[in-house]
Amino acid sequence: MTSARHDERPPAPEPRPGARGRRVPPVTATLFLVTGAVTAAQFAFPGVLAALRRDPGALASGEWWRALSPLLVQSPGRQALVTVPAVALLGIPAERIFGAKGVLALYLVPAAIGEALGYVWQPHGAGNSIAVLGLAGALVSWLFLAAQEKGWPRPLLNRVRVWGAAVLAGAVVDNVFHDIHGLPTLAGAVIGAGILLRRRRGTSSV
Repeated sequence: MTSARHDERPPAPEPRPGARGRRVPPVTATLFLVTGAVTAAQFAFPGVLAALRRDPGALASGEWWRALSPLLVQSPGRQALVTVPAVALLGIPAERIFGAKGVLALYLVPAAIGEALGYVWQPHGAGNSIAVLGLAGALVSWLFLAAQEKGWPRPLLNRVRVWGAAVLAGAVVDNVFHDIHGLPTLAGAVIGAGILLRRRRGTSSV
């Protein structure tokens, strides 16, 4: 009897609801760490910025990495105070909503569009703002298509949606003035909406 009691083991605690959702999203963490590390390196070694920023002549001569490497450095450098933290601030909710593959597409596809425009409109710049605005556009789509399912109070949701609509309107205006940030924002909104609508159709067909 005594030995049997000593051999008893308490049951392992079950994971708390939502605990898995609070883990650090791996894609966002990777993007944040890599961008932060390379951006920090540009301040210690000025040649890093010159080697990675947009440069049409260098790209044409075979430096193919310059198609996307401008995302890893910042010009002007002070914008790093906003654009690098924005990877985490927007990427964490975006990855939890759209998943790892989704957030990678929402970061890289708008970024590729922005870099293509950059080589035409702003051929000697750098920065990851075009990528984080893709995430912002996707989150705006979520506000309009899925946020109500999370129980947001209607007055609060409507106010936040006004700000979201302003972001998209600003993106349209950016295109008129040949600002490279507009189309990436709209691309993120379209991709995000596509993911959400496809998910909704899949759920309704089950």
